[in-house]
This record gives sequence, structure tokens and C-alpha cells, in this order.
Amino acid sequence: MDGAVFDMIDPQLPQRHLQDQAVAWLVRLQSEEATDADRAGFAAWLALSDSHRNAYSEAEMFVGKLRRLALEAWDEQLFKTPSRSRVWARWWVPAVAACMALLFLVFFRPASTPLSPDVLKTAKGEHRRFQLEDGSSVLLNSNTTVRVAFTGQHRGMELEAGEAFFVVAKDSKRPFEVHAGLGTTRAVGTEFNVRLRESTATVTVVEGVVRVSPSPRSGGGTVADSSVEVSHNEAVSYSGSDGMGSLRRSDPVTSLAWQRGQMVFNKRPLAEVIDELNQQWDRRVFVAGPRLRQLPVNGVFDIHDPDAVVRAVERTFHVRSLSLPLNILVLY
Repeated sequence: MDGAVFDMIDPQLPQRHLQDQAVAWLVRLQSEEATDADRAGFAAWLALSDSHRNAYSEAEMFVGKLRRLALEAWDEQLFKTPSRSRVWARWWVPAVAACMALLFLVFFRPASTPLSPDVLKTAKGEHRRFQLEDGSSVLLNSNTTVRVAFTGQHRGMELEAGEAFFVVAKDSKRPFEVHAGLGTTRAVGTEFNVRLRESTATVTVVEGVVRVSPSPRSGGGTVADSSVEVSHNEAVSYSGSDGMGSLRRSDPVTSLAWQRGQMVFNKRPLAEVIDELNQQWDRRVFVAGPRLRQLPVNGVFDIHDPDAVVRAVERTFHVRSLSLPLNILVLY
């Protein structure tokens, strides 16, 4: 990094230049190359005005967020609640230098734990169908984990993360149950989809009838006081915070498009579209700013080409993208 950057002390600099210099100072001072002269120069720069001090404080806050992203980038829970953090779009471009200098904390994934025979799992971008010993089958969407617990009297499945479509073989003596979040879906012979995002589960029925109930394994909290029967082309959602939702009609063309290798969006907020993308893509996409997150997205996309969604968003809404280390992409 050019040391001349740290010699420019001008109280009349535009705000954009202040932001650039604030990030540059932050990177310089945290590097092993920082000298006493650098620290003295920084003190003089910081003393020039409140604008300089405010710019540096915001740089610290923003780069702190990026460092936390680096620490969490291997955690599959990353970005589940991005809307809780305020993002200043103007910081993304100058913060690239900070990312390159500071995002050095993790470079290798730990060795993955071998899966046991009762765990079914897909990676990002992978979709796979599994045949079960009772004749049933389960199709796993990308980034999904299902645990199988079959006994002589009971057929149990645990959706730990992601989304799965179940085609259940009829066996009235052994009910088929899928636990997801704080609820359980019970079927005998039917076809249904269960989707789990954070603590919210959505059950969509394609054929037959299922009963969705509060899970007896949920401890002190329950999601509802009674169960709900869900039939052909109906859906219901439940969560620990909102309880059991109302029964509603479902459009399988949209909700189950992933089974056809598609992503279908009909006036979906960009934030929700990005959530879908993050389930399918090894890259982590982050949207800077609440206004962008609410933009309505329409279209049909190939599920194996998530980059096409980004290109469409850039073209339609005149949004720009920025690639960061650790395979992170920012829309701003």
C-alpha cells in the first residue's frame, strides 16, 4: 500500500475521500508495518475535524462487520438474519482494501465428519433423491440435511436444515412423521414438501392429506394449541415466534419449482430472492441497504445458474455488485 496515502492531511477533502482515507488508516494501523510516524500522522489526521473522527468511527464499525463475516463464513448459519444489521452502501467500495488486509483469519475448512447411514445430506447446488427402506423416497433440495429414524413401529424423519419432498409409501401400521423446527407432519401415504428456514417451517401438500402438529419434543414452548390438516395444493407455516399460521392455497408451479430445476419469483422481495440464492450457491450474497432489499423480483431462472439472477437484478434495477474475499458478493 502506498505510504503517500497516509501523508495527505487536508481538512477540505470531500466525504468520499474521507471514507477512503479512514479505511486506509485503519488497515495501516493494524498491519505489522505501522510505524511511530504513521501513528503520529494518524493522530494529526484524526484531530482535523469531527468529520474525520466520524469517518474513522464508521470505518471501524463497518470493517468490524466484515471481520465477523470472515470468522463466520464457514458457518452454514451465516446471513440468516441480514436485515438486523444496518449496512452503509457507501462503505462497500473503500472497504475492499480493508477486507483484503484483514480477512485472513480462516483459510481452510476443518475436515468434515463422515455421515452416518441414517443421515441424508446435500451440498450447495446439489439435488438428490434417496430411496428409503420402506419404499418411500425423499428428494433433497440444495444444502439440506435429513436424519432418518425408522423402527418396526414408526417411520421418523428429522429435517435439520433445508427443504425436502417426501413421497410416502402407504403403511397404516407405521405412521410416517417428519419433524422440522417446533412441529411435526404426520402422513400415511401421500406426497408433501417441508421447507425449514431459520425457525419457520412450511408444509405444502401435493397429494393426500397430512396433519401438522406442535412437536411434543419442543420442551416448554409450543407453536400452536391444535393441529391442522393440510390437503392437496394447500400449505401451512409455523414457527416458534408466530405459532401455527393459517391454512392457505399453494401454487406448486412456484413453491416446488426447485424440483424442476427452476427458481420462480413473482413479486418476491429481493431479500427473499437472495435467501434462495444463498441456499443454492457457494457464494454468499449480501444486499446493502433496506431499500434494495424490498425491490420486487419477477422471473424464471435455472436453479443451476444463480449468477443469472444477479445479472438480471443488476440489469433491471441498475444495481452494482462487488466481489469480496471468502467468496462473498455484495449488491449495492
